[in-house]
Amino acid sequence: MRIYLHIGVEKTGTSSIQQFLRINRDALKESGLLFPRAPGAENHMALAAAAQHERKRDDLRLIYGLDSAAKIHDFRKQLAEKLLAESEEAGCHTVVLSGEHCSSRLTTPAEVELLWRMLQPLTHDMRVIVYLRRQDEFLCSTYSTDVKSGFTGPMKLPSAELREQRYNYYPLLQRWNSVAGKANLICRIYDRASLKNGDVVADFLQLVGLDYKEDFRRPERVNESLDINALEFLRLFNQSVPRFKKDKPNLLRGNVVKLLQAASNGPAPSLPDEELAEFMRHFRESNTRVALEYFGTLHADGDPLFGPLKSKENRAQVQPIAAETAVKIASALWEQKQQQIAKLSDRIAKLEGRKKPAQEPAE
Repeated sequence: MRIYLHIGVEKTGTSSIQQFLRINRDALKESGLLFPRAPGAENHMALAAAAQHERKRDDLRLIYGLDSAAKIHDFRKQLAEKLLAESEEAGCHTVVLSGEHCSSRLTTPAEVELLWRMLQPLTHDMRVIVYLRRQDEFLCSTYSTDVKSGFTGPMKLPSAELREQRYNYYPLLQRWNSVAGKANLICRIYDRASLKNGDVVADFLQLVGLDYKEDFRRPERVNESLDINALEFLRLFNQSVPRFKKDKPNLLRGNVVKLLQAASNGPAPSLPDEELAEFMRHFRESNTRVALEYFGTLHADGDPLFGPLKSKENRAQVQPIAAETAVKIASALWEQKQQQIAKLSDRIAKLEGRKKPAQEPAE
């Protein structure tokens, strides 16, 4: 049996890959590929949550309620046992694991090695798949994700520490190289021109040894990004209705992010050109090393790893939100929530076998 461990990085089509694997889980299993449920139904976040150093208490750990060393050790043990049992029962020749937090949250060789040891009872034949995205594009896209995760700060260049931890690819690849071995690292550039058929799902399936079939289901295309107005609205919303309360997920937030995504159709966030150019200059030496050591070639123009900057259409700098715009967004959210309440009320009435009462305006 062979394991393919897909570690992202973040903002490289990981959600599309994971959604595809989830909705085709049964069909893939018939083809000999297991996408296990033990680490998560879709995003295998539990892998990173288990392998992080036990002193860490970030939002990933909070999601699983891992607030003590004893709970973390028990979580690791149970996850490893469930993964082994599920893999043995399936009897597939290939297991695919996918969790982008493995690249962003496992920041030391010791954490990577711990995850590697957790997976070795399944097989010693393991490959790591990683997609790399141009850092300035990654930065702009990351801000949207951060705000959706509860961030309350303005968009700006990251600190030196965060810049090295999240956006410097050479230390990331070396970290996994030190544990998995360079021969077991499969590195790809996340760019439509570099992907099979310009499609990250088709590209990924090719890497794990499967041809795309017409009868595979494709997930509905969902606009996961937020435009600059929705982002600024959500950033301010986060200050009043945080993602976590008393170290537990705040259920009162409901599905506000999903509703905002459905209504977002404006430009995505960006920073001034000169700031992004300076940001990319920090990685020129590192990107050169990645290009030579992991891809065997250099781009003659632009960045040595990613080449020239592509079009920056449909991006704009985040501005303070006008009161009129904020009220318009809040009104749209209110309408959508009322529609959800009405549908839920109708379903309950049908289940109870009674007529739905006439709607009365709320006081």
